Amino acid sequence: MSVPDRLAERLVQEEELLRQAFPNATIDAEALVVALRDHPLPAGWSHTDTDVLFAVPVNYPAGQPDNICARPDLTLAGGATPGNSQGIQQHAGRFWLQFSYHIDPNDWHPHVDPALGSNLADYLAGALTRFEEAS
Repeated sequence: MSVPDRLAERLVQEEELLRQAFPNATIDAEALVVALRDHPLPAGWSHTDTDVLFAVPVNYPAGQPDNICARPDLTLAGGATPGNSQGIQQHAGRFWLQFSYHIDPNDWHPHVDPALGSNLADYLAGALTRFEEAS
């Protein structure tokens, strides 16, 4: 995939912000995804941690990210399918269990300076709340 120059530049700007908030996070500018390794999960899940991923839209930052993914074998502790899961998706050469997670467009406020507006670190912080309660 050929990433527009303006988006590639924006991702470089945001990588430091993301790594400050989440040291295990990376941006794959080729695949247009943000990945977080080994995110700890609270009790109630089938695993103690998961890798997490979300796609960066090609029109970012005007368009905000949407949905979040976790390891494909993640279930609730008893084996049930988690609520808001949307099935298996493929991103960046791996399979992922996708969860519904959306930001109201009125709450997304990008700025030329990523530190002054909505950014990838903010999105990830909000999306991770999906895992705070196993349901």
